[in-house]
Amino acid sequence: MPFSFLQTSKIGSLGRTRAASLSLDTHAHVLPGLDNGPETLKDSVALLREMSKSGVRKVVATPHIMGDFYRNSVESICYARELVEAELYAQNIPVELDVAAEYYLDVSFVAALETNALLLPFNEQYLIFETSVVSMPPFLWEAIALIKALGLRPILTHPERYCYLQQDFARVLELRREGVLFQVSLVSLGSHHQPTRLLAERLVLEGLATFVGSNIHNKQEWKLVTEVLDGKWHKILKEQKLVSE
Repeated sequence: MPFSFLQTSKIGSLGRTRAASLSLDTHAHVLPGLDNGPETLKDSVALLREMSKSGVRKVVATPHIMGDFYRNSVESICYARELVEAELYAQNIPVELDVAAEYYLDVSFVAALETNALLLPFNEQYLIFETSVVSMPPFLWEAIALIKALGLRPILTHPERYCYLQQDFARVLELRREGVLFQVSLVSLGSHHQPTRLLAERLVLEGLATFVGSNIHNKQEWKLVTEVLDGKWHKILKEQKLVSE
């Protein structure tokens, strides 16, 4: 499956294999000052440097767009990307940076879909959205239909975090039948919150995860991602065709 690639690399003269690492991260909060990711350009570059050291070659930055809380736009996101790219080039950090947005499903997002407002999908076809953690929005199905009517493919990000899916797996299958793709967060596979971790595992093991992304916001979370990939998940993700060597 596209875009969710992992790789292994060799270290030392004995050719030992170190932990698998994402070569392409499809969901990361790495742009400065836009959401709950890095606050400064320096922090952003430091995080991307750590990701590069772990084998990441491309990152899709996915800042939140959430009503009045995260009032980001296509213009502000692209401007932040330009600032970071300039520093990556200046410091010779070999990471390609792409951008998308993580849209919160509320009335303003539905209105943007209805009016065909300027949106920021990635790869020009996948639109990432999230919902309330607690309850299923009453206009979820309407939003999905609107996304598809625009010729885009809806991606529900970190579905494992939503209580209404943790409590009713039939809803997961219904969403999938409606053409919704799932993007599982690697941090969830190491979560101490059991319902989140168990649903993330089930989505991967049953082949329902189309994408994996780190969903990181800082270097501490990146460390958790590398710990997850040190374990059993490299083999499992590879078997699910979410890995490439």
